[in-house]
Amino acid sequence: MRREMNPNLERGACRKDWGGRLPIALGYPNRYPLAMSNLGFQTIYHLLNRDSRIVAERFYLEESHDSKKSASLLTHESSRPVNETRVLIFSISFEQDYVNLVTLLKRAGLEPLAKDRHRNQPLVLIGGITTFINPLPIFPLVDGFLLGEGESQIPIFIETLLSGQNLEKEELLDNLTQVPGFLLSGSVPTTKLSLPRAEVDDFVPRTFVAAAGGEIFSESLLVEVNRGCPRGCRFCAAGFVYRPFRNRSLRVIKEAIKSGISEFKFTRVGLVGSALGDYPDLHELCAWLTAEKLSFSFSSIRIDAVDDWLLELMIAGGVKSITIAPEAGSESLRLALNKNLTHKLILDQAARVAAAGIGRLKLYFLIGLPGERETDLIAIVELVKDIRQVMLAARKIKQLNIALSVSINPFVPKPHTPMQWAAFALVKELKEKQKFLFKGLGRIGGVNVDMESPISAAWQACLSRGGVEFAPQLIDLAAASGGQNRLLKKIVADNDTKLAARDTEDSLLWDFITHNAGSSYLKREFDRYQSLVESV
Repeated sequence: MRREMNPNLERGACRKDWGGRLPIALGYPNRYPLAMSNLGFQTIYHLLNRDSRIVAERFYLEESHDSKKSASLLTHESSRPVNETRVLIFSISFEQDYVNLVTLLKRAGLEPLAKDRHRNQPLVLIGGITTFINPLPIFPLVDGFLLGEGESQIPIFIETLLSGQNLEKEELLDNLTQVPGFLLSGSVPTTKLSLPRAEVDDFVPRTFVAAAGGEIFSESLLVEVNRGCPRGCRFCAAGFVYRPFRNRSLRVIKEAIKSGISEFKFTRVGLVGSALGDYPDLHELCAWLTAEKLSFSFSSIRIDAVDDWLLELMIAGGVKSITIAPEAGSESLRLALNKNLTHKLILDQAARVAAAGIGRLKLYFLIGLPGERETDLIAIVELVKDIRQVMLAARKIKQLNIALSVSINPFVPKPHTPMQWAAFALVKELKEKQKFLFKGLGRIGGVNVDMESPISAAWQACLSRGGVEFAPQLIDLAAASGGQNRLLKKIVADNDTKLAARDTEDSLLWDFITHNAGSSYLKREFDRYQSLVESV
């Protein structure tokens, strides 16, 4: 049975006396294990607390919370009421957590809508990747946004906050507009907003909190190796909004690991990055970790980056499973997505890892992609079957259990990617495709299949490309309790036009945010996707 991370056994938490310091409550709108595995949340916690004039304490979604006590939400470090702080900052990585944001505001004794809150109550600010993709659905819920990468932003934010802490809320918010990437939630900007980017040497070197438990990064020292991705997969928001791709120096990473190991006595390191396989010194880093007798794990890694030497190092470092993300079953659809993994490469690598003694593979696929055909679904089943067969044939130890975990999720078009103009597939069609895949994959044996609900994915698509009109529905969903799924189906059905394809000449709600990939480039990439799909 998988053990939950234990908050009482964590190492690295920052506990300060509140006397003479400005108190900030830092919230993650989901459970503790997810919060502590999120490097962005950890980074903001460290950036705030390294200033001696600030005391920042965490809070998160607790399933055991007594809903009858509306103002009983407490901070993790000192069990002080969250609403006694001056500022609440939420870090949000997933649109589905917007409902949890409403829940936490209510548990803190705050009205969900910013206009209904008293001027003496804390400021409510939001950061995280979802906010600099499209913050509009939660505009009415918050006072402002910290958009962009925090390393270059938070120090300026702290100085502005401290210098104006005696001001009325409206005056303080006006001052905060001078902070790079700060956005007031009152109205959509009429001018373009450029977001702050961190220089590679400014990255927070490592995590400062870890807890015991069974989660993938529990009891691990998290270290960010690189940020962004040079591959340009046409569906991936992180690959576009975190441009340019940046690698940290091996020297700095080693120093960060040495410091963390010395301070907290970890024996395990979690290497984090969107493109670990593209880190030029990955082999040397892993060799150094094994020489230091440290085990390690990857947040993810491209299978084509795993050569014999790296595989040997991974086994020595205690890696038990490997993830392959083909995204599509057919080579033609992978090519259209710019996911350039051939069928032969995938099978060769699967055989290689089995021969080396790793029998657990995680596979990720998308369904509902524009131009997807039945042959593409058949190709998913055939690819999984072929992977299992080559792994069974390649294993040298016949007792090695070959276990495939297959995650199949509906494609969600994301802003600031070439696919932002694409349609979300019809829920009915997605259900039919899932039924087909469940049946086909079920015949293979040794395959665990996980699929996201099409309704849940459709709701994510609404929020990804929606506007302020969704805020009241978030409040309704938070209050729905047991009837949430029924209400969600109605909301999705009522917003089917939001899921439709967009014309590339239309203005988009989120166009006021600028990233390093311009609109003309994204259009060319979308045209390229369509032409590749149509040419098959």
